[in-house]
Amino acid sequence: MVTLQKPPVMLITHSILAQAFTTDIGAQALQVVELLLTPWGFIISATAATAVTGALFSRFGTELLGAFVIFLLSMMRSESKYADNTLIGPLEILRAYSRPVAFALMLILALRMIPVNRGNRRMLFVFPIGFLLAYELYYLMMLGLFVDPARSIFGALAVVSVALTVCFGYAKWSQPFDTRPGLIRMFAIAGMCFILVNVTQLFLGYSNAILGGRLAGVSGNAQQLAATCCVFEIIACYYFSASRAGTITRWLAAAAMGTLGLFVLWSGSRTGVICSAVVLITFFRAKVGRLAILTIVGALVFLSLTAVFEESTSLTDRLFYGSDTRSRVWAIAIEEFFRAPIFGSIPSAQEDTLNLAESTYLRSLALLGAMGGMLVFLLVASMAWTAVRVWRASLRYPALTSHADIVISATAFMIVVNAAEGLMMGVLTLFVVFLYFTFAIAAYVLDPANQVDPDQIEDQEFGTESA
Repeated sequence: MVTLQKPPVMLITHSILAQAFTTDIGAQALQVVELLLTPWGFIISATAATAVTGALFSRFGTELLGAFVIFLLSMMRSESKYADNTLIGPLEILRAYSRPVAFALMLILALRMIPVNRGNRRMLFVFPIGFLLAYELYYLMMLGLFVDPARSIFGALAVVSVALTVCFGYAKWSQPFDTRPGLIRMFAIAGMCFILVNVTQLFLGYSNAILGGRLAGVSGNAQQLAATCCVFEIIACYYFSASRAGTITRWLAAAAMGTLGLFVLWSGSRTGVICSAVVLITFFRAKVGRLAILTIVGALVFLSLTAVFEESTSLTDRLFYGSDTRSRVWAIAIEEFFRAPIFGSIPSAQEDTLNLAESTYLRSLALLGAMGGMLVFLLVASMAWTAVRVWRASLRYPALTSHADIVISATAFMIVVNAAEGLMMGVLTLFVVFLYFTFAIAAYVLDPANQVDPDQIEDQEFGTESA
C-alpha cells in the first residue's frame, strides 16, 4: 500500500500554524530560526533574501518593500483574548509572523537608508519627531528597567529604524520638485492590499473575520481595524483631491473610501466613526464640491457591499446600543496616576496592566507619571503647531495644498483617536509609522526649497498644473 505524504510546502504551512500561539517577538524569532534550519525553510529564506536584495537596488523595489512592511503592520495583532480568530491559511501565516518579518525588513531598510543623500531636511529638527522619539525611548527605558529588558532593546531598535527609514530615508524622495512622493505611494499600495485581503477574507471565510459580532477582518481587533481604515482614508482623500476629475485614480480613491467607510461601520467602533468624520471634515474643509462627489461615489460602493453581505445591518447595532467600555479603564488610569504621580506605576506594572491602553494621554500619566505626561503634552502641542504652520504655508503656496491636507487631517485624527486609544504607546505599529510619515510630509511642505511660485511647478503625476 502506498502512503500519500503531504508536500513539503504543506508540511511547513502546518508547522507554522501549529507554532503560532504567541505574538511575542522573541518567541516568534526563535520559531523562525528553527524553521530556517530545515531544508525547505532554508530554500524559502534564501529565495526571499534574494528577492529583497534585488528590490533594494531599485527605487520602486525599495518602495514596494516599504509598502509591504506597512501592509504587515496593518495586519499585526497583539496577544489578547479579543484577537483569537483564524483567517484563511495564507493570511493566517502572514499575520502570525507579521511582527518579526516587519521588524527584520525595517532594520534592512534602515541600513539601506543610511548612505542615502538626504538633501535639505533642516525642517525636521524643529518638528515633533524629537518629542516622539523622546517619548518612545523614555517609555522603552522604563520597560527595560522594570519589566522586560529584551522587549526594551527590540523596541529601541525598531523605533530608531522607523525614524531613520521614514524621515531620513524615504523622505529624501519628497525633495523639491519631486511630484511623486514615494511615501504617499507606499501607503496607497499598502491600503489597496489591506482592502483586497479583507474583502477576500470576507468572501472565503466570513465568520472568521467577525469577533463578538464586530468586524475585525485581518487586523488584531475591531478597534484596530477601524483606526487602520482611518489611516488609509486619509491617503485615499489625497489621491481623490489631487487627481483630475474623471481619471481612474479618482474613481479608485472614491471606491476605496466607500469600502473603508463600510469596514468602519461594521467594526462597531464609535471612535472609528468619529475619527472618520474628523478625517473627512479636516481634509475637505474648503472643498465642499469634491466632498459631495466623494460621498456619492463612496455611497454607491457602500450600498453594493451592504447588499452582498446581508448581515451587515446587524454589525452596526453596537454603534447605537453598545455599552460604555472606556470610563472604567480611564478611572483606573487616573487612580494609578495619583498613587504614583512622579514615576508612574510602570515599576509595578503587569502585562495585563500594560495592555490597558484605552487612552494614550491617561495611560502615559498612569504608567510614566508626570514625566510621561509632560512628554506626551509637548508632542501633541508640537503636532498641532506644526499643522498650523503647514496650513499657513498652503495658503501662500497652493501647489502644496494636497500635501498640507494630509498633515492637517492626520494630525487631527491622531489627536482625537489617542484620547480613546493608546496608539502612540506602540513601538513598531502602523500608527507610529504613520506619525513619522506625517512629520516627513510636513517637512516637505515647510521646506523653503518647495515654497516657490506655483506657476513654476508642473504636476507630473496627475498631468495638471498645480496652481
